[in-house]
Amino acid sequence: MSEEHSGRGSWIKILLLALFVFSILGGMAGYVRWRHEVWRWEKIPMSDTVAQVPKEWKPAELAGRLRDKGRVRDADAFLEAAKELKIRSIAPGGYLLPKEAGPRDLAQLFSNPPQLLKITFPEGWTAGQIAKRLTAKNFAGGAGLRELAYPANDAPSSLEGKLFPDTYFLSPKASAKEVAQQLGERFKQVTDNLSKPFPIGEGGKPLTLDEVVILASVVEREAKLPDERPLIAGVLLNRLRKGMRLQCDATVQYARRRAVESGALPAAEAANDGQKARLLFRDLVIDSPYNTYQHAGLPPGPICNPGADSLKAAAQPEKSEYFFYVMSPKLGRHRFAKTFEEHKRNIALAKAEE
Repeated sequence: MSEEHSGRGSWIKILLLALFVFSILGGMAGYVRWRHEVWRWEKIPMSDTVAQVPKEWKPAELAGRLRDKGRVRDADAFLEAAKELKIRSIAPGGYLLPKEAGPRDLAQLFSNPPQLLKITFPEGWTAGQIAKRLTAKNFAGGAGLRELAYPANDAPSSLEGKLFPDTYFLSPKASAKEVAQQLGERFKQVTDNLSKPFPIGEGGKPLTLDEVVILASVVEREAKLPDERPLIAGVLLNRLRKGMRLQCDATVQYARRRAVESGALPAAEAANDGQKARLLFRDLVIDSPYNTYQHAGLPPGPICNPGADSLKAAAQPEKSEYFFYVMSPKLGRHRFAKTFEEHKRNIALAKAEE
């Protein structure tokens, strides 16, 4: 065999080997592209049961959120699916997620109205106010929650104070018990994290959780500024330990509200749920166990649903020698006093500032 023929054969072998390698690489690249395409559309487990959309979002914004939350592997895959369904915007609310879903499943889900609606209950609201908002927003459980919260007599409510104020995503069809359960679960999460031991109350005994919640509810309605809460909690505890009546206007306002609920307050005074911008002396003698001008100790139950800051203030009050406080219209906050004489001077200042 000639050298020339041998060399030509070697080149043919090299060429065939190269073609084989390139075919293998091409096949591998094709497989990788195919596998990636399958991977980006595959169904994956959902880590949560609800997807919350707080405001109207465009598909691109939702796609990024879904990717960041690990609900889709590829944001562009969701966008392609959303484009196929002609989704232009996603309505705010809560969407119930299946156990697993792919981009097309999620696009189909978000193309429909949300199953849960967003609703906010401010700090310091009563169960009655929460029920009223539910009814106003066409939630089925509104009327039932009012009945569930308030006994026919003036007995303490089993729900007042335990309906944690926050923003929720609720089903419009949720019953009163279901709403109470969801708000109650959030309340438990917050109160489980309160610092312990709780402060000392009457008779040298530590407050119970129920008493902390009652105290927090009074603080919530009495404090005008967030930084006042721990100090006001401390003042109220000072009065309790001293055997002094709390004499809080907020408890009288609540007594009037409960009187409206029971029908005991005359119709002429029942406007605005019995609440008054300014209480008069005759208002302070209302016959109610919640009236802390007439009854010693804490009220028999919470007077509202306190937020996390008021609960923390009641569990960790600020120590001081103050026993009195009065609101200053000029300062927009309370003036505190150690003695009744000093308190009377602060009252005179407050009246002069009106």
